[in-house]
Amino acid sequence: MDSVRRWMSSPAIVAPETMVLPEARQLMQERHIRRLPVVNADGRLVGIVSQGDIDRISDSHTTDVREHNQRYRVSDLPISEFMTRDVVTVTPDTQIMEVAQLLLQRKIGGVPVVTSGRVAGVITESDLFRMIITIEEAVQPPVGVTRPIELERLPRGLRQRVRL
Repeated sequence: MDSVRRWMSSPAIVAPETMVLPEARQLMQERHIRRLPVVNADGRLVGIVSQGDIDRISDSHTTDVREHNQRYRVSDLPISEFMTRDVVTVTPDTQIMEVAQLLLQRKIGGVPVVTSGRVAGVITESDLFRMIITIEEAVQPPVGVTRPIELERLPRGLRQRVRL
């Protein structure tokens, strides 16, 4: 089976820990992402913020409340105040099956891919779905379409099994 390197989304979209909640929400909406790795001034991973984290603090999915815990204004709330600090990560060499099991066990939708403390990409459920579709289309064309198996589109391990 393939490693994360082939299927991860890269380069990763990351946010500085000083970014405030409305900016994070806007970035996630503009880039159509649901999780945002957070990095410090040195570019090292220090946390992650999900769409769910933002929604829990906000009064709706599109606007932000004006006060948070009666002390903070959400418009001034840095993501470092509510990010998850204990981030589950993988490396580019992690096997895809291991990532799938990790996401399933932890009930999370994606994880940062880290090399030497820096975010190299993100691997998500959507990336796994893309892999499955690519493999299925290469092995079995869509209904009504007949064509030979495109072995070069298959992951190396599966390619060897199909040749047998």
